[in-house]
Amino acid sequence: MSNILNFLFPPRCPACRKVTEDEKELIHEECRSAFKLIKEPRCFKCGKHILDREETICQECREKRHSYSYGFAVFEYNDTASKAMLDFKKNGWRRNGDFFAKEAVKNLGQLIKSMNPDVLIPVPITGRRLRERGFNQSEYLAERIGKELNISVDKETLIRKSGRTQKELSRSERMINAPSAFECIKKPGYRSACIVDDVYTTGSTIEGCTGALLRAGVREIGFITIFLGDVY
Repeated sequence: MSNILNFLFPPRCPACRKVTEDEKELIHEECRSAFKLIKEPRCFKCGKHILDREETICQECREKRHSYSYGFAVFEYNDTASKAMLDFKKNGWRRNGDFFAKEAVKNLGQLIKSMNPDVLIPVPITGRRLRERGFNQSEYLAERIGKELNISVDKETLIRKSGRTQKELSRSERMINAPSAFECIKKPGYRSACIVDDVYTTGSTIEGCTGALLRAGVREIGFITIFLGDVY
């Protein structure tokens, strides 16, 4: 069956989109540099690169006072990243998600485990988005990261309310919409959680999820995202 599927839907490199010769090869080695790893030192709050090694939190995070406790990101969000994520979310290239999750574990796994979250929580999507795509990309990532790190995944507690998604809104509209976009439909049975998302841009989605979890009684919340915009 796998041979038939590989013939009909040959495995492709997430960077160049060309077919990979080995189905176990998630990316061409020569294409790996197209995805730019976020370098140390990183801001402990949002994951952005900071120039001063003596600092642990960037200037923006000191001014914003985020409600979440920590944040980590794997790659910079560049043109290659945008196309690869689009192929994953909208074109159904699940192997791209496998590559993203594997790189998250490889580069940030120990950091995530050091924070000792009780669960991973994927950012929920609307019912409309789920019907369009057939899956939740953040849930796909969370399940694979959680399996590798032996951390359970909670897909039931946090939901996104119906309405316009964050991507459909302007930057200012996102900040207004986020606090009411998410809610917990049951009492969480844990103290700490790490939210899993695909792309961090304004941070409004993470703030919205964090707010809902804090209101439900979760005491410590962080996040991990594959891509991060405005890294410097």
